[in-house]
Amino acid sequence: MIRFSPRIIAILVATTGLSAFSLTAQAEDRAPFVNEAPPAAAPAVAAIAPADLAGVLNYCIETNLVTHGNGDAVQTALNAKTHAVPPDQHGNVDYATGTTGQFIVGNALSTITKLSAPDQGKICSLVVARAQSLI
Repeated sequence: MIRFSPRIIAILVATTGLSAFSLTAQAEDRAPFVNEAPPAAAPAVAAIAPADLAGVLNYCIETNLVTHGNGDAVQTALNAKTHAVPPDQHGNVDYATGTTGQFIVGNALSTITKLSAPDQGKICSLVVARAQSLI
């Protein structure tokens, strides 16, 4: 027969409850990563890495900021050239970042999701033009 001391059980319950409470409090103190990114500026589009650009183009197409007719062929060609979506299904972090409407330029994260729809459309037009120049 195994005996447990009521004091040991009380201490375990108290410490487990306190640690869970403090972890929850710390997690709530930190804002989500996407909210930290400043809005994108048009000149930054020229410096987006090609795989990230392919991801941003995907974001623009999926959010209907670029039509499938104008974007699908460009995206397919850019994905093939940059290997942004490799056939082995391992994925590409830059592409994944881009598909969320975010991109990294000079070690700084930017996002187009904080812009108004017309401004997002302008950035997406620049993304399509840059993508066309890369293929």
